[in-house]
Amino acid sequence: MADDLQMARAVQDAALAIEGVASLGTGRWAEAATYGAGEKVTGVVISHDEVRVHIVANYPPPEPLQALAERVRERVASRVGGRPAMVVVEDIEVVRDENL
Repeated sequence: MADDLQMARAVQDAALAIEGVASLGTGRWAEAATYGAGEKVTGVVISHDEVRVHIVANYPPPEPLQALAERVRERVASRVGGRPAMVVVEDIEVVRDENL
């Protein structure tokens, strides 16, 4: 359980460091999170079979959403202990342009 939380935090940090990722999503019908003793990491679901990362992308994105999701997947792959990583683009957030 503690290892899952540590992995989830590493995945969270890696995903949020990518340009075009505004935040991590919370899930649509059920909360997307990894739970531990008195703590949860929202936006990352660690299971024995896979790791799911729920992202909220900036709009306009710096690249097509499919390419952004692939960059996130590649970035987190080294942090998930060989498990397949899946990225869910849960939502988009409009970036305010101060020049408009």
